[in-house]
Amino acid sequence: MLSELRLGSFSSISRAPMAGYWTSFLVYYLRVLVLTEAATKASNAPAFRHWEENSPTVNIPNHFRGSVSPLRRSVEEKRFNSAVTRGAIFPPSTASFCRAAGFICVEDVNITPYNSEPVGTLNAVPLARGSPGRTMGIKTINDFQFDFFLEENLAKGATMNLAENLHDPIPKRSFLPKAVADTLTPLTTSNLPKLRHTFNIGENTKMATIMGTAAYLCENPPLPGEERACPASVEDMAEFVSSQLGRNATMLKTRGAPGNAPAQKKPVIVKDFTKHSVEEGKKIVVCHNLMFPSQLYYCHHVTGTKLVEASLAADDGYIIHGVAVCHLNTTMWASEHPAFAALNIPRGAEACHWTSQNDLIWVPVQQ
Repeated sequence: MLSELRLGSFSSISRAPMAGYWTSFLVYYLRVLVLTEAATKASNAPAFRHWEENSPTVNIPNHFRGSVSPLRRSVEEKRFNSAVTRGAIFPPSTASFCRAAGFICVEDVNITPYNSEPVGTLNAVPLARGSPGRTMGIKTINDFQFDFFLEENLAKGATMNLAENLHDPIPKRSFLPKAVADTLTPLTTSNLPKLRHTFNIGENTKMATIMGTAAYLCENPPLPGEERACPASVEDMAEFVSSQLGRNATMLKTRGAPGNAPAQKKPVIVKDFTKHSVEEGKKIVVCHNLMFPSQLYYCHHVTGTKLVEASLAADDGYIIHGVAVCHLNTTMWASEHPAFAALNIPRGAEACHWTSQNDLIWVPVQQ
């Protein structure tokens, strides 16, 4: 009885201090979260000042904010920039540095559609000495597009076959800091040996081939009347988008795609869709996610399009918010463009394709 009394007394006495402890801990934890978020936003603020100055109407998504280089305004950024200027590998512990910088500097990577054999020549022009070439079958950015359809076939209840359910197999990376991106050797095939050296990538490796593919795409001339850039920093993308669309632009992107490619390829069902006006698609900027050790995009302004947004129901129950681009006139496309064979249409006919999860579509805001 006495022991029960003592036990009960101890519990009743200790409960109040413990409650106070957990309350204090919770307040402290929440304060740390708030301060961490504030610090992150503060460190990213200079990178996104370009958006505020050049495109004030853009609502920057969280996933894009998360791609800002963690090296910004750090001692490591200055040391990295110095090494890039000298053409040196930085630092000696490259693997740990790449992890801290948000880069992927591994040589053995398997990413669809980069898995085919490399080729050593580009349009009969040899690549830089010591370069393993580019991925076979990748001649233009369009060769990364698979999910083509005709606008006339878009209807509620219709089924569509998607290669990866708009999943993007390219892993997440961070952009380069602006200062380093400006100093880095230009992304061309002739500069590949220097670029591989910077990221400590061996010559005859899968990553070297992937870097060769990116360089080939980014140095190829755009279609007549198009402008193109391969931004390696957040600021570079802001400058290109605003130079093409002006200060008032908004961003569309596919959302809800699976984190991994579906094991079974089954058709998705169109639950609902919205077609934007031809006027809205008169001039847009499409940025395609490219594989590279650091975050890299292939951005080009495209004219004569119509944008489509749709809710697509997958077999396992999740809903994909897909964004598609319909090209109203494909006369300027290469005759071997994959859309012509996939849709059985002649060159010049309208063709639509879905964009993957990490592609970005910038559209001018209608006044």
